[in-house]
Amino acid sequence: MWSIAKRELRFYFSNISGYLFILSYFIIIALLLWFLDTPYLLFSSGLADLSPLFEISPWLFVLLIPAISMRSFSEERTTGTLELLLTKPLNPSEIYLGKFLGIAMVLIITILPTTINILGIQTLLQTNSKLDLGNIFASYLALILLSILFLNISLCISILFKNQITTFLVAFLICFIQYFFWDFIANAFSLPSTYILISDLGIQAHYLNLVHGLVKLEDLIYFLGLDIVIFILGIELIKKEQA
Repeated sequence: MWSIAKRELRFYFSNISGYLFILSYFIIIALLLWFLDTPYLLFSSGLADLSPLFEISPWLFVLLIPAISMRSFSEERTTGTLELLLTKPLNPSEIYLGKFLGIAMVLIITILPTTINILGIQTLLQTNSKLDLGNIFASYLALILLSILFLNISLCISILFKNQITTFLVAFLICFIQYFFWDFIANAFSLPSTYILISDLGIQAHYLNLVHGLVKLEDLIYFLGLDIVIFILGIELIKKEQA
């Protein structure tokens, strides 16, 4: 399992793909937060907090995570190395987890540099003001949970298709629908109870609760439960490849 994770990590940092992923995310975030005249510009927001970072990130990750994950199993299927991998003394859960951990480490390396924005925010604070570190912690927890869920979805799709472009498009579509679509449908209903029921099916409502500092058990269960379901699905798909 760890050998697979190391191989994945080595791949992303032995060529431009890993660096491109990290730099593209970090540069876009820096431009939108500090330089470009957009609604996310911290100087003009009137609020010294990092909420714009966590508003932008889902839009970026819904594209970037399928892009970085599309080769994981698809390339193995295309080159025929997946059959070789399946003959090794590893069970399907170790194979899937190895792939998952390798890309998850890339995501962690990508997210960590954004914490430098906390220092930038502190320079905007008035003398007696303090950052809400609890809210920032909850927001980063939300971002990590979101990233893991998008990664799980993308890996499962990568098992299904040989073509990397097809893998990317399908994974992007599913991540986009699961994050944005349910809230869009919920807005068509006027009853608050119906809105909440439909909105809670999607990722966005649970993600935003955490970003707003509301760490509720039901939101954590949503992320962890969906991750477990997709993880089990991924293992079953690998088992079918072994059959």
